[in-house]
Amino acid sequence: MIQPGRTPLHIQLADIIRSQIESGVFNAGDQLPTEMELMKQHELSSSTVRQAVLTLVGEGLLYRRAGKGTFVAKRHIGRDLLTFSGFSEEAVARGFRPGTRHMTVHWRPADAVAAALNVPTDENVLTIERVRTIDDEIVAVETVSFVAAIGRLMEKLDLADTSFTEILEQQLGVPLARAKQEIRAGIARAKLAKALDVSSGTAVLQIDRTAFDAADRVIYFSSSSYRADRYIYSCWIERNSVSIAQPRRLIARSR
Repeated sequence: MIQPGRTPLHIQLADIIRSQIESGVFNAGDQLPTEMELMKQHELSSSTVRQAVLTLVGEGLLYRRAGKGTFVAKRHIGRDLLTFSGFSEEAVARGFRPGTRHMTVHWRPADAVAAALNVPTDENVLTIERVRTIDDEIVAVETVSFVAAIGRLMEKLDLADTSFTEILEQQLGVPLARAKQEIRAGIARAKLAKALDVSSGTAVLQIDRTAFDAADRVIYFSSSSYRADRYIYSCWIERNSVSIAQPRRLIARSR
């Protein structure tokens, strides 16, 4: 129940709606009560209700459709920035159901990925492209190139809905140890946009990863495009030193 006090009314309303979403009162895709309904229900002004809704839109919990109303957004698919895990592995750990909508497998010269794989540009590598889904929704397109020795083993296996990490470690006995990963903002051009089922020009997260085994040998290089509206990366960060310099005195002492 909303009560006058120190906490602004719009924050109290936002907290109530957030709690209702988290508890399942409202699920993804559900339409929120109209502004007028929320005003009557909580005895608030239109500006307060509007501010509360905009707060939750900014948090990604709600989205608005012109002329139709406000709806509950699908929850973000969180990934740990500092953990070396695969798409399927991470999805299952967070309670999602990973899958593959489309896959292509072919051998081709290393070319652009030669440096990452540490092989000559004319050496053939196995490249696998998969359109990945979470709970049957397309969320990513991943392209993974394996060095030849690993590729010859991989192509004999069922690769569609299987975790590559699981195949490498459990079936092929290749212990993955570390990876170099780069994350940057990208734009979905026509071909990628069609694969991701989004509009051309939509923002994506572009993630490149070079994976190494325990002997520090390159195993694969992957370049994946994730829907930016569905993914969020998070991590804890710490200061290298506990000593923090005293801030400059910006305000003169009063006399």
